[in-house]
Amino acid sequence: MPVVVTGASGGIGQVLVPMLAERGEVRAVIRDREAVEPLRAAGAKVAAADLADTATVVTAMTGAHTVIHLAGGLDFPDERAYEAANLGTVRDALEAAGEAGVVRFLLLSYPGASPDSPNAYLRTKGLAEEAVRASGLEHVILRSTHVYGPRQRWLDEMRAAASRPVAATVVGTGRQRIAPSYVDDVARALVAGDDRAGAASGTFSLQGPDTLTADELVDRLAGRPRRKVHLAPRAARRAARLLGRRLSVTMLEVLAADSLGDAPDAARELGVTPTPLDDGLAASGSGPV
Repeated sequence: MPVVVTGASGGIGQVLVPMLAERGEVRAVIRDREAVEPLRAAGAKVAAADLADTATVVTAMTGAHTVIHLAGGLDFPDERAYEAANLGTVRDALEAAGEAGVVRFLLLSYPGASPDSPNAYLRTKGLAEEAVRASGLEHVILRSTHVYGPRQRWLDEMRAAASRPVAATVVGTGRQRIAPSYVDDVARALVAGDDRAGAASGTFSLQGPDTLTADELVDRLAGRPRRKVHLAPRAARRAARLLGRRLSVTMLEVLAADSLGDAPDAARELGVTPTPLDDGLAASGSGPV
């Protein structure tokens, strides 16, 4: 049966859509009209609409078995924007899915998501998870650690940090532990979540097989030990402003913390073999800088 992907124009969607298209019909709901033709070329039927346009989204979802919700983001200017992107879009998609008779809903989330978190990103993700659990739909909530791969912003930022001419810049102490997830593994886990037979409800974490510190990742990307400057989130925001960039403290707080799985193992549950970090970096064109 058809699968609908919301937020399909992002880096994960660009990997996921071709995988789904190999299996059958995939429909993409996106806001970015410039992404319509690339997604069609990847094999998707595309609806360019805001998820709040319930009538259009219901039409796109009618007859589908599963919705895979990728819409959302980590870097926004204020609390209202985080709520709109990470919670509002989920509520809109769930409303349309209910009207369209969708059976299963897959949500991409992040470790540490909690309605009680002081961090706006983690809080709105936690509220979104609650909305999915309360929807009455079969569901899989996939909490993925930092996603890396081609066209993934997190990896691009880490490469930039590793390549600073005098010293590498690292948000946080550099001792935060991370187990990044390769983008193809995230996509495969979502495909497997759609493929599961029978009821498919649960919250699972996906992380890569290699755990290291942020400092160690910078050295690996650089191909050698680097001198490092460690910046607390607010200091990192001030430094970015000097370079003409605006970064949210909310995002920088997430980057300064551990990024490790905190729920049952999605790889085991969904039958995905995580890609070793060195293999994923090589496939991403991310050898030493």
